[in-house]
Amino acid sequence: MSYFAMGYWVLGLSVLVSAAGALVGFTCIKESTKSVTARFRTVWLTAASVSIGAIGIWLAIFVSMLGVNGPGGVSFRYDVARLLGAAILAGLAVFAGLIFLGRTLLWPRLVGCALAMGAGLSLAMYVGMDALQVRGSVELRWAPVIGSIVLLVALSVAMLWFVLHRWPLPAMIGAAIVVGLTVIGAHYLWLAGLEVHVDSRVSAPDGEELFTFLVPMFVIGMLSLAIPITAVLVAPDRRSAGTAPSAARGGESELIR
Repeated sequence: MSYFAMGYWVLGLSVLVSAAGALVGFTCIKESTKSVTARFRTVWLTAASVSIGAIGIWLAIFVSMLGVNGPGGVSFRYDVARLLGAAILAGLAVFAGLIFLGRTLLWPRLVGCALAMGAGLSLAMYVGMDALQVRGSVELRWAPVIGSIVLLVALSVAMLWFVLHRWPLPAMIGAAIVVGLTVIGAHYLWLAGLEVHVDSRVSAPDGEELFTFLVPMFVIGMLSLAIPITAVLVAPDRRSAGTAPSAARGGESELIR
């Protein structure tokens, strides 16, 4: 298989997309700590889940697939329903990890949430890769795939630990870059477990070409990041405006709620 048929710039773009989604997601989680009602906290965590899961993970992975061709330069087609299903699963996995994490650092709960989140992200990866259609067959070698799953679980642990603490912007940017590199690393590790067998006797597969599908998804994804960014910019500083809620929470300001 060829992994960089369109050049290494695709790899850089995929890491950038992943880091951007993670950074916006971290910012939304930070804003959720200022929410005085559960409803607004849920809204911020939903925005964070879409930013991290659907954009920072799912969209970034399929941006990198633009440069991937089968043996002999054979191009792939994709089942759109499975691709969209993978995006939904990725967002739900991140949301489940965040919503059940709680407001304080409890390692048993954090590990449980990370395992659930990692399992959901792995399932999203499997469904997304299963959307790949080729003139022939695709098989999995499980050793690299299991390595990719372990990396996704480790990433889930690190992210959930990270968001429980208050960090300055430079630290959040650095963490977002680490997320981007880890996500794309896990993806290429999964790709190493794919064995594609081209058979010219098999009829051309159904499905859509990735470029045709991904361009509108990329535009929608990038525009969707503007929504939480705008909300953060126009949101009032509730730490100074709401002295009573701040006093009620007391020492909780040290941790992301």
